Amino acid sequence: MKKEGMNLALFWMIFTGILLAVLQAQLIGRFALRGVRYSRRFDRERCHAGEDLELIEVIENDKKLPIPWLRLESEFPSVFRFRGQKSVKMAVGSVYQTHTSGFALMPRRRVTRRHFITCEGRGIFKLSTVFMTAGDLLGFMERSRSEHVGSPLIVYPKLLDQARMPYEWRSWQGEFAVRRWIMDDPFMIEGSREYAPGDPMNRIDWKASARTGGLQVYRQGHSADPYVMIVLDIGQVVVGLQGGGGEAEAEHVISLAATCASQLIADGVPVGFTHNAHTLSAQRIPPGGGSAHHQLLMEAMAGIRLHKRRSLADCLIAETEERGVSRDYIVITSADSTEIRQASKRLERLGHKVVTINPVEAAAPPRAREAKDSVYSALRKEAGA
Repeated sequence: MKKEGMNLALFWMIFTGILLAVLQAQLIGRFALRGVRYSRRFDRERCHAGEDLELIEVIENDKKLPIPWLRLESEFPSVFRFRGQKSVKMAVGSVYQTHTSGFALMPRRRVTRRHFITCEGRGIFKLSTVFMTAGDLLGFMERSRSEHVGSPLIVYPKLLDQARMPYEWRSWQGEFAVRRWIMDDPFMIEGSREYAPGDPMNRIDWKASARTGGLQVYRQGHSADPYVMIVLDIGQVVVGLQGGGGEAEAEHVISLAATCASQLIADGVPVGFTHNAHTLSAQRIPPGGGSAHHQLLMEAMAGIRLHKRRSLADCLIAETEERGVSRDYIVITSADSTEIRQASKRLERLGHKVVTINPVEAAAPPRAREAKDSVYSALRKEAGA
């Protein structure tokens, strides 16, 4: 009799356990993703390659039932390196990587998680989908759905140090500085500076002199301020895991073009950009200046794909059809052919100046760099910069 009572108690215990498991599966598992809201964003939408970003994820359980486990899976470019997260699983491929993270949410709770990322490569990325899966405590029932989240990101090319810039670039800078400050424009007033011996009396700025307590003269702009057009040759790139090559060289060329454009914009020189590659952004940007134009140039360089669209000679010939003022063309390429030289001479016959910068050549020796810097500083000082 006692044994039958124990068996009956065991039966009811098992039955109750199965009933509770089924009930929790029906209540928690079936409605696991109901009331779940998810959002994510970067702390900024634009950065340069090599810089750090912060990815902020916010997930909320807006119901009275708990979520024992919730798994989020997202695809990110393989150039994103997540730092300092041992609990996050990463499946890294050649182009994309799968980022998996887990949560447990109590009723009416919100969780904010921050991921620190280093962007190791440039590009225009549209990260818009996350796949979430949740279920009951014992895993009897699961629910899944994809969530559309808008988190675009534009990674600009990495900027190079001046020590890594080719000698042709620094040589052109010195020659360009001489042409730029060769003649003052009396109709362009850019502020005031201290009086120097030889300055005419009609240039004295009396208001600035009274304000500063010393003799000040108008600082005038310069009429010889040509427009600059950067022409980039993507080169020969073979993309692929086997037999691929040229990617590092092409990325260096793009970084070189970005560095040239950034420095010229900072010096107040109108800069344009064109190239011969496929792109996700603009193919050609006419010369302009200012921070908004600089952002446009960087975005165009971020969108370049490592695949040639046309030859460099065709790109230069297309420039001969552009009308407007004379321009300085900076052609960044390691190629040399009869067609390229003929197209360059055609531009020069139209009144433009063409200089070719070989990205694979070494920068100027230290003494040559110091001499160029001293000449450049002297020119700026004489001009009253």
